[in-house]
Amino acid sequence: METREPTTAEREQLRQALRKALEKLGDRVYAELTADAPDDKQEVLDLSRPEIPLAKLIVCKYADEELDVLADKYARAAGARGANYAELGAAWGISRQAARKRWPGAVSALSERANKEPVHFQAFGGEARVSFHPEDGGWWWIATAANRQRQEAPEGVTYDTSEEASAAAGAFLAANSTAEPTR
Repeated sequence: METREPTTAEREQLRQALRKALEKLGDRVYAELTADAPDDKQEVLDLSRPEIPLAKLIVCKYADEELDVLADKYARAAGARGANYAELGAAWGISRQAARKRWPGAVSALSERANKEPVHFQAFGGEARVSFHPEDGGWWWIATAANRQRQEAPEGVTYDTSEEASAAAGAFLAANSTAEPTR
């Protein structure tokens, strides 16, 4: 895959959006930190004091941590969909070796699971489909029971193996094996 760097205008838009969001949150953090100060200490806001930029620095630290979490998630999703370490490195502006070091297991472990075919089975008068979701890095299921009720794995829940997801789908099918849904 060929990579494309954001344009100067796109980078400036991103920079402004980040600055605006972080400064707004930093102002709120500062306000919360000073909310319990005695009234006589809140007379005049002294903008030359370091507390406001320090509050914004705190927010930047947490934004940096969140960006690392997102980068890890996207690298693993790309690896699960077949990207290799050279492509991950090119996207991040680092070498293949550095990408392997930054996201160990993102390519080999997840892409092996992603290459497995979805599982379709029938049980207790219903049917289920189990498939790998690379965005979440795990297996997921959806099923229609004998009583015509449909259900899927709960939001945000994935399973490490197709067998675990199949067992959860099977439990749903077993619990709903009656002819008509109860209302």
